Amino acid sequence: MASRRPARGSGDLPIDRDPSRIEAMFGDIAARYDLMNRLMTVGLDGRWRRLAATEAHLAPGDEALDACCGTGDLSFGLADRCPSCVVTGLDFTPEMLVQAREKAVARESHGLPVPREFVAGDVLELPFEDDRFAAVTVGWGVRNVPDVPRAFREMARVTRPGGRVVCLESTQAPDGLGKRFHDVWMGRVVPVLGRLVTGDPSAYAYLPASVAAFPRADELAAIMAGAGLTNVRFRRLGFGAVALHVGEASK
Repeated sequence: MASRRPARGSGDLPIDRDPSRIEAMFGDIAARYDLMNRLMTVGLDGRWRRLAATEAHLAPGDEALDACCGTGDLSFGLADRCPSCVVTGLDFTPEMLVQAREKAVARESHGLPVPREFVAGDVLELPFEDDRFAAVTVGWGVRNVPDVPRAFREMARVTRPGGRVVCLESTQAPDGLGKRFHDVWMGRVVPVLGRLVTGDPSAYAYLPASVAAFPRADELAAIMAGAGLTNVRFRRLGFGAVALHVGEASK
């Protein structure tokens, strides 16, 4: 388990990222998680995951890890991008892994590529040897861990020299129309949708609060560089409210 100390982000806002609480929250919403992702992003999350999978730059036969994989959508994106690659999805919420494995069975029955396996594990203590993977991805995961620098150090550790660490995450939009829209959408509309769709009024109230407490896109790039990644860059998506970061493991 990760540290149980509440984490703070760029705005020094206290957010309870106790692992047992996070696990229980995501376990409760696992069955409706995909539906809420589609509703929250108006269906754009699939396109953004495909962009993240492309940024992994996988070649035939490569191994890739999708950390904090949730229900597996980014893991499946990696498998779609490189069917001959060996993809592993990792998450610490059992209910999320159940959803991912059920989706894998359904995809395989239709002849679609699937990850090799979905395993239980913690991004803060990855159960893999150094320099193993050609790429490590994480989609909407590091915002929920209590030690973001440690998470990126772990991802960098298991990435082979020259490989890539790719992070897709919600972020604070720059001032302007995009930020005003995002504040209303995520702060008011999404919590109501979450309550109606999942029956959980807390999970999607936590979401905007966790974004507000999370490092901004430029600060996250600096954290990735501090974890030993090089050539770190990012692009904004979704009116600036989503960031796609890419860094390279040191050679």
